[in-house]
Amino acid sequence: MTPALLSVIGASLVVAVLVTALAIRGGVLDFPNQRSAHTRPTPRAAGLGLVAGIAAGALAASFFPLSAGPLGAILLVSGLFAALGFSDDLFDLSEAIKFVIFVALCLAMVWAATPVSYLGVTPELAVRLPLWLGIAGSVLFIFTVVNAANFMDGSDGMLAAVLGIAGAGLGVAGLVAGSLASSLIGVALAAACAGFALFNKPPAKGFAGDAGALGAGAAYAGGALAMADLGFTGALWLAPMFVLVFLADVLLTLLRRARGGRLKLTAHAEHAYQRLIRSGWSHGRVAAIYGGLTLAIVLTGLVAAQGPEGIVPAAFAVWVLILIMLYQRVERIAPN
Repeated sequence: MTPALLSVIGASLVVAVLVTALAIRGGVLDFPNQRSAHTRPTPRAAGLGLVAGIAAGALAASFFPLSAGPLGAILLVSGLFAALGFSDDLFDLSEAIKFVIFVALCLAMVWAATPVSYLGVTPELAVRLPLWLGIAGSVLFIFTVVNAANFMDGSDGMLAAVLGIAGAGLGVAGLVAGSLASSLIGVALAAACAGFALFNKPPAKGFAGDAGALGAGAAYAGGALAMADLGFTGALWLAPMFVLVFLADVLLTLLRRARGGRLKLTAHAEHAYQRLIRSGWSHGRVAAIYGGLTLAIVLTGLVAAQGPEGIVPAAFAVWVLILIMLYQRVERIAPN
């Protein structure tokens, strides 16, 4: 198993570096606007390196006698998400067309990874879900996580810092839960993010763009969903827990906008990280804080997974409260 993981890491890292460098030279530029956190035109298709790195890791794994189940199907759908994002990067697709395709791909990912079948905190405190409800909840999970990755790709180093650490956590959790596909996706994602980070660290030479953000976000979401029903009830909570900093920023900002009468599905610049940057924080500092919080959450989740059933949901709840308090702190220091 160790040689396979090392091969995945090496292939993902090398290919991510090479393809990211080539994509940056290709020059699909992101021009600054009123919502941007950057001030000069910057290549925005660099995220193709992320997607290529993940795919290369999966290809490397195929040379070993492993039974990875839904790995191929999950990566195929992730590639389709990336293709949707790249098309939008190039042609600015209409919102209606993007939404329809996006929902269809979420359904396809649920089919690939299998929907959640129960909801619970321990085996004794668990409820089996009707198939339609399991599918609906799983689609909502994929939809939210992939959109969150895309929304939060607006600051240098942010996407790689959070998804790289979350991917590493998924790699370990997949082994604990007994989902080899989840583990391989997590390891490949972490290594690809490390390669991409060489170009996306502040000041960024290239952005992930919709192609990279949607593709990488989908790979994480699919891998996380694939392990949600396996091993132990805590696996269900680890899936969203590892990307909780993204989910908290997105969902709490959505609530903030709703309370202010601005609940529209249009692009905006009200996320906590965007307000921190406008208040004078550097991109590096913001990425380090989001990445540091993710590392703390991942370590907490993995330690809790070694304990009795019910500890992981409790840790999840504690981190939700912590992130709510931190968001309220941002409201005071960066209200606009």
